[in-house]
Amino acid sequence: ADLRFLKDYVICHGRAPEHTTTYCRGTFIEDEPFDMEKWRKGLQIKILDVAEDDMTFDLSGIDVSLANAFRRILLSEVPTMAVEKVFIRNNTGVIRDELIAHRLGLIPIKADPSRFKWPSAQTKAVDETGDVPEDEVLKFRLQVKCRKTPGGSLDDAVNARVFSSQLEWMPFGKQADTFACDPPVPVHGDILIARLRPGQEMDMEMHVHKGNNRGERGHAKWSPVATAWYRLLPRIDLLQPVEGELAERLVAKCPMRCFDIEDGPGRGRAVVSSERLRDCTLCRECIRDPDLSPAVRLSRKKDHFIYCVESTGALPPAELFKQAVQLLHDKAKGLLEEVEQLEGKALVEAQAEMLGEGCERSACTCCG
Repeated sequence: ADLRFLKDYVICHGRAPEHTTTYCRGTFIEDEPFDMEKWRKGLQIKILDVAEDDMTFDLSGIDVSLANAFRRILLSEVPTMAVEKVFIRNNTGVIRDELIAHRLGLIPIKADPSRFKWPSAQTKAVDETGDVPEDEVLKFRLQVKCRKTPGGSLDDAVNARVFSSQLEWMPFGKQADTFACDPPVPVHGDILIARLRPGQEMDMEMHVHKGNNRGERGHAKWSPVATAWYRLLPRIDLLQPVEGELAERLVAKCPMRCFDIEDGPGRGRAVVSSERLRDCTLCRECIRDPDLSPAVRLSRKKDHFIYCVESTGALPPAELFKQAVQLLHDKAKGLLEEVEQLEGKALVEAQAEMLGEGCERSACTCCG
């Protein structure tokens, strides 16, 4: 492959990808200086599939550093609502209090975090009896008792299994009116919290705070995505004709059926299926055969990403990606402001130094 091909594609032929370097502008003679408007036009997003909790789209025309920045922000910096404090009044089940609190914290809560403020130090330190602001905290309660049904087995007892659907939202202040159309609830009502036996009970109150998965106080319970990942757009080239029995062998080896046989005069010839090319998982089965390896080249485009965002259900995946882009924009804007302040401070110091040197020269002249 020539250098221009290696500029745009990663070769995936050996045990590990080769030529993964991202070439900067100016490497090639035909490269033009960086132009923001051309970069904006080259950046493209194409939505491939949108469901309630996941979204798949193409993101092309950007460097891998930006694509990975979006992924990391989605995982750790986009805020959500999650159980932060659990006040346990009674728990006679076999699961310990701290494990129950941990399980409750991992239940996704469907509530818009943009309608809440970040919890203050006073809110974080408050106990069960203290007052909390309604724009920082949501309250839930879990109060269940297991009772045996007449003639039934232990598994048929009432509340033998405690699910997230049994969490009861307790509005206070003006929350009942504010969230009348969209009351906060667990995203999924079938999450198992604990198992109880007749006579055992659970009585506890929960405080839900706004947070994210960043820093010392960050936690995975605030992560808005189950996962966010991407892969590079695959490309398969047949460097020489593959015909007859060899073509049939190539088609049979690919588990994703990325190859077809094209009928022609004489023997059939193997071709790359344009419809299923995107499904290539880079398993390398097609190049493990020494007879096929010289004929097949596997590569991936360096600036074309097939992106997948899987939400926990607290927020739609499209909204999550929009917030990730906005957070990265705010970070870049903050960095520019810091740089401008440092440059202004350095300029003022340089001017003051020059004025000081001028005064010293004047004093020496006067003394002479």
